[in-house]
Amino acid sequence: MELTKSEQIRAGLQKSFQSGTSAKASTVCYGYKVSRAGELVIDPTEANTVLFIFHHFMNGDSLGKISGALARKGIASPTGRTTWSRETISKLLANEKYVGDVVLGKTNVINGVQVKSHDASNQVHMRAHHPAIISHELFNAVQQERLKRSRSRLTAK
Repeated sequence: MELTKSEQIRAGLQKSFQSGTSAKASTVCYGYKVSRAGELVIDPTEANTVLFIFHHFMNGDSLGKISGALARKGIASPTGRTTWSRETISKLLANEKYVGDVVLGKTNVINGVQVKSHDASNQVHMRAHHPAIISHELFNAVQQERLKRSRSRLTAK
């Protein structure tokens, strides 16, 4: 049975994930730059902002309060806007790249739409892939706090 072009691409991506050769692992995110060698390296100015966001969240600040604080400090969002969206801050707080790890295969494309994958068997977790900006302890504490806050919001309705 012959694979469709889409299935061939998906199989190729999965193979590169499994072998650890996927260029997707070095996709840049806020706080990092790509070196000439193609590796993720820390951008010190942006890394300070990442730390600011994580620490303020752990100190009880809401996403809106963090956004306001960043605006007052004159720190532009990753897209260059004067105000950070709550969604951008939320995604930053959930991104494992900040501890130096990469998870490949977190999404699938179904009928042309990118959707989150819940199939962990197709995901590849690369630990210590690049320098960390935050500790695993802080990242894990933030994930617990995010869960706690989302549960309290759901039960308050």
